[in-house]
Amino acid sequence: MQTIAEYRNNCLTILGDAGGRRYSDSILDMGIREALQAYQLYCARRMTFKQRVTGIDGETVILQPLPDGCSVLTARTESGVWLYFAEYRTEKGLELNCYGSFGSLPVAGDVLTLEVACPHMIKGLDGANMTTVPDNHALMLCTGAAGYAMRIRARSVTEVFGKRPEDREALSSQANRLIGDYTRELQQNQNAARDPLPRGEFPI
Repeated sequence: MQTIAEYRNNCLTILGDAGGRRYSDSILDMGIREALQAYQLYCARRMTFKQRVTGIDGETVILQPLPDGCSVLTARTESGVWLYFAEYRTEKGLELNCYGSFGSLPVAGDVLTLEVACPHMIKGLDGANMTTVPDNHALMLCTGAAGYAMRIRARSVTEVFGKRPEDREALSSQANRLIGDYTRELQQNQNAARDPLPRGEFPI
């Protein structure tokens, strides 16, 4: 599965709603986003960026901003010095407030190697032009997305006049089962899926 349309269709199959009469694209997309957030916790998409230091303010290293949703995991200088830092986003750019290292801090113009955790994407969802979830994890993610979509529908059922309480209870129970299955599978695959994609280096 590579596109959001394929993910939606698989979710509908799991939900037993092949015609999409009960689950709209917007509900499915909300479920897929929630599943992606959980997936990120267990299977971070790690990438390596080369970043030039644009400024130094005391023990704060100032860099160009990273793509939205990305956070720095590790940082080291070209000479191999590892930095210990707290990350901040400010008007100046990306700031690493350093509180220690195994050597001297970098200076303006130095190049750092950053290991970064970036959000996973599905082509066509929120304007993404590629899918980063490995094919062997797609069905697992759809199981979780179906559960989250069912949970969203269970909430909406309670707001519709005339719906029976047992409708919501049945939906909630099925949603919890699917989400539980998804979470357990993520935990079981955590070590194998920790770095499922080849890394690349991107100058910024």
